Parts: sequence; structure tokens; C-alpha cells
Amino acid sequence: MSEKVIASFLSWLERAEGRRGAPLVVVVVALVLAAMCAVAWAAGDAHGGGLHVDPFAFVLLELAGVIAAAMIGRWAAAAAQQPSVLGELLIGVIVGNIGYWLGQPLFVLVMHLGEAQPLFAEIWTSGLSVREVAARVFSAAQLAPGGIGEQVVAILTGPGSSHLVTMTIALWMFSNLGVILLLFMVGLESTVNEMLAVGPRALAVAIVGILAPFALGFLATEVLLPGAPITVALFMGATLSATSVGITARVFKDLDRLQTPEAKIILGAAVIDDILGLIILAIVIGIVASGGIQLGAVARIGLLSVVFLGAIIVFGERMVRALIPAMTALDRRNLKLLFPLALAFTLSWLASKIELASIVGAFAAGLILNEEHFPKQDGQHGGTIEELIHPLEAIFAPVFFVLMGMQVNLATFASMETIGIALALTVTAVVGKLLAGMPSGKGIDRLSVGIGMVPRGEVGLIFAGVGKGLGVVDEGLFSAVVIMVIVTTLLAPLLLKWSLSRR
Repeated sequence: MSEKVIASFLSWLERAEGRRGAPLVVVVVALVLAAMCAVAWAAGDAHGGGLHVDPFAFVLLELAGVIAAAMIGRWAAAAAQQPSVLGELLIGVIVGNIGYWLGQPLFVLVMHLGEAQPLFAEIWTSGLSVREVAARVFSAAQLAPGGIGEQVVAILTGPGSSHLVTMTIALWMFSNLGVILLLFMVGLESTVNEMLAVGPRALAVAIVGILAPFALGFLATEVLLPGAPITVALFMGATLSATSVGITARVFKDLDRLQTPEAKIILGAAVIDDILGLIILAIVIGIVASGGIQLGAVARIGLLSVVFLGAIIVFGERMVRALIPAMTALDRRNLKLLFPLALAFTLSWLASKIELASIVGAFAAGLILNEEHFPKQDGQHGGTIEELIHPLEAIFAPVFFVLMGMQVNLATFASMETIGIALALTVTAVVGKLLAGMPSGKGIDRLSVGIGMVPRGEVGLIFAGVGKGLGVVDEGLFSAVVIMVIVTTLLAPLLLKWSLSRR
């Protein structure tokens, strides 16, 4: 019976795909099915299962559900002619809130992942019971009936808790792997020589594009949240300083304008912008970890960032050329796939080891790799590095965006304070990047350059996700940041098309 139902549903999907107006119907039905599957796996997991149940099977089902949801989100975004990241984010918001409102334990843990992570870490390292650690990690208000702490403790001490923790941690690991692959692919879009050749105008645009949004975001947060710790304002400034080069590059490519001076300045500035933004993120993380602004810690982190990236820029390509012969001897056939991944993971670990964000290392690895390092050889898999690694990135990067969406509690949108903060952050984000177009120079469409720097996209979500994981960004502020990311990501392509059409 179930096979006939599934077959009928698939047949209906095929017929509906070609009809105008079908996308909304298909998305709604698919969302209902996704929610039902999610509830089924969460409910089945809560009962523990028998002795011969493979606990990893639940993780596989979880990953399958997330991938299916991401596919639906991308398809809906494409139908609306919007960036795929928006579809993945929004599908996560919808499915995550459905599961959360139904009270499913897995979705409750995911929604409060930022609060649960310190609890997981403390339990792992201390060996104490869940309730003992919860008394250290959560406040009395959070442990009160109905509080976040009380909900998390009830799940972790209830039936099927081991499976639920495994599934939550697995989702977090897949998400982090996706971010690493994503930043590595972004790094592959440029080379060290291209970055150095963009000229002083791109550098000026990048510097203004970092400092102006950071300062405006810091001031806006201080005004809107006067009682919040200064680390919150610093994190908001860092989040607003981010730029999503992928979205802007896609717009220029679709319009066949990649060879224009505006495109070269924007893309060159965006590369420098990413590096400066990641350095600022690393410094802010160090400040959060040290408990306050300590000039010595800031100077040390800044110096380590400069030394690390400087060494990568100066010696990175030489290191790659020296390693290629040895890697070729080990596995010539899979060289273009395995060596770039090994390099990205190694530099990510090294960046984390010296207290930088691991995504800095992944970006640096992509920056120093190019096709010239891999001479064509017999017996080697064909395709470029991007073509070989893209399937992995296509699997795991969407997990990050779906997970980010699943942590957005729509109930916080009922708060006028959250809406007000989101509006203020959006205006600040747009104005800050528009100012970046001013130093573009004569003969350049400064407005187009400024608009091209506006979208935050996946980079803004990464920054906000790091802040939520550290406990600096709460649910309301995270939701406000997500609104800002959605608006700037939607607004920038539309405004950029209009701006470029003026000339």
C-alpha cells in the first residue's frame, strides 16, 4: 500500500513540475512530508530501539532528511529566481519550527544547540552527571519549569537520550564540515597573484567595507541593547563587516559583466574583505574567550593572524609545489581530490591551533591552490579541483544553512524588539557597505561597487552561527541577524542589476 502511495505521489510531482503555479503546491506537500518524516525519526529514536538497532542508522536518516529539505529549498529558490542559500535557510526555518512546535526532542535540542553545546562539552570532560553539569552551565531561570535548561536536561535524561545526542552532534559535525568546504571553495575562486594585483582601489574599498559596517554595527548594538556586554556589540560589528562574494560574483556572471572594472574591484575587494573580516572574527572570538578586551590578547591574535596569512601568501604555493611530487607518488589517480582536501583540513586545524577560526585555514588553502600545480598525467581523474570537490560541498554545505535555519525560533519574531533590531541592523548593513564604494576612484560606478558589497549571505550566517555557538548571540539577536542576511541577500542582486543597467 505504502509503495503505491509513494509511486502515486512521485507521479503527481512529475506532472506538477511542468505546470505554472505548481511550485507552491509541491513545496507545501514536500514540507508536510518532510515534517512527518522528521517527527517519525525523532519519535522512533526516543523509544531507543532494540539490541540490534544500529545507532548510526538514525544519523543516516537525519542526513537524508536534511539533504532532501535542502534540495526542496534550492528548487523553490530557483523557481523564485533567488540565491539557493535563501531557500536552504528558509526551509530550515520552516521544518525546524514545525518540529519544535510539535515538541520533538531532536528539534528542541537543535533549536537550543548554542545553549546545549557547553553542556555537552562539560559532561564529556568532567565526567559529572547531566544535572550536576546543568547546575553549572545554566542559570536558575533557565532551569526553572519551562526554561531552556529544564527542557534540555529532560531530553538528556529521558528515553533515547544517547541516540538524540549522537544525532545532534552528527548534525553539528556535518554542518562544520560544510562550512570548511564552502570557505575552501570560496578561496579557490581567487589566487594570491590576483589578490595582490587588484590594486590600491580594491584595498581601499575593502578597508572601508570592513571599518564602516563594523563601527556602525557596534554603535547600533550599543544603542539598541544598552545593557548587553560589549562582546555582543563587537560580534554584531564583526557580523555586519562580512561580505558574500559568491552572490555578487554570480550576479556579474549572469549579466556577463565579470570583465568590467566594477566587477574586478568588487571581487578583489571582497577577497581582501574576507581576510580582514576573518581576522576581525578571530580577534573577537579571542576577546570572548578571555572574558574582556585585553590589549595584549588582541595584539597577539592580530599578530598571529597576520603571520599565518602572510606565511601562506609568501610560502604557500612553494609548499604546494614541494608536496605535489610526493603526493603524486602516493596516489596519482586521486591526487586532485585528496591532496586539496588534506591541505584544507590541515590548515584549518593549524588555524584553530593558533586560536584563529578554522575557516581562515580553509580559505587560505583554497587561495594557494590552482590548476597549474597539477600537471595533466595519465591515469588521473579528469576535471578541475572545483569540479571534483564540488559534489562534497554540495552535500555538506547546505547542512550548515539548513541547521542555521532550524535554530531560528519564529516565536521571537513576535517581539517588536527583535523586529526593530532586525530593521536597524539591515539599514546599518546596507549603509556601511554603500560607503565602501566611495574610494573606488574616477571612472568607476561607485554606487554599483557599494551595492556589490552589500550581500552578507553565507558569510554573515557563519559569523552569526559562531556567535550563537559561543553564547554571545541569543535567540532574538540571532533571528534579527538572519532577517538582515535574508534582506541584504535578496536586495543586493535586484539593486545591482538596476545599477548596472544605468550605464
